[in-house]
Amino acid sequence: MSPVQGAERRFLSTRRRAGGEKREEVLKHVITVLTERGYGRTRFSDVAQVAGLAVSTLQFYFGSRDDMLLEALQHSTEQEVLALEATAAEGSPWQRLVALVDRALDPLSEDAWRMLMEFWHASMRDPELREHGEHLHRRYRQPFVDAIRGGVEQGDFQGLASSDEAIENVVTVLVGVLDGLIIPRVLDHEYYDGPGVRTVVLATLASALGVTPTDETA
Repeated sequence: MSPVQGAERRFLSTRRRAGGEKREEVLKHVITVLTERGYGRTRFSDVAQVAGLAVSTLQFYFGSRDDMLLEALQHSTEQEVLALEATAAEGSPWQRLVALVDRALDPLSEDAWRMLMEFWHASMRDPELREHGEHLHRRYRQPFVDAIRGGVEQGDFQGLASSDEAIENVVTVLVGVLDGLIIPRVLDHEYYDGPGVRTVVLATLASALGVTPTDETA
């Protein structure tokens, strides 16, 4: 078992199931508070006030504060992965990649970006959070890996070797670029040019894969 799989198993084995349908609503409140206050400053009492619940209810739902925050991250990432998978469900491998890039550059909510930044900051000093973070990041990467592997197998991406290592390296660079672009968007930097950045990202990716984008997908 890999360290990432071990982290996932430990998390799932300790995750509580109390709360039923209410749980998902509460997790949305946790995400809201987390993005506003930061990972280190989010307390049970803060979430309880926003959610209109008693602190004891949150403790019953989640156990510890850290478990609550971790589950909120897990929930948010799961929703984003599902959205990525749905985005890349149809079309040619290149069309799927374009859809994935567009989704990553313009998700439905900035809360996911802000929460990721908070989580990355906290993970620098917490080995257990890093383990969970690696697992979640692998899940986020998988739709990109699947799309590129499909293109290689079909002969669409002739500029890339068919080895898993080559595919993983391209995805590492691509996702790294997309993650890095979170910073100017979340901080609302004036120089950030969304359409221009998209053009550069897709052109660079097309060059790496040996693809000539069509007008419809470029």
